[in-house]
Amino acid sequence: MTAYSNRLDLASSLVTVLDQLRQAQADTATTADSVRSTGRSARQWRVSDRLSEADMRLLVEAFESGIPKWKLAEQYGVSESSVKRLVRRHRQQQAAQLASA
Repeated sequence: MTAYSNRLDLASSLVTVLDQLRQAQADTATTADSVRSTGRSARQWRVSDRLSEADMRLLVEAFESGIPKWKLAEQYGVSESSVKRLVRRHRQQQAAQLASA
């Protein structure tokens, strides 16, 4: 530890803290967790579970007409990143359709 610092008082403080951390880890490893999972919540996580195909199509059309992502996210009850993902997926599908035609 003396290589860590030229000041022994700092090195000794570091050793003391390391010992305290090791002791705390050993103490928590032997005790049971106090928090238990209650299982999955009733909330629907996937956007496809929360929005119909028609809703997703309307969302993309609204975005393409100029409505900001944050407004669409608020309106449809999804996150802004979900709006971005839906728009990106729609564009990828359109590109694939054009490539196959």
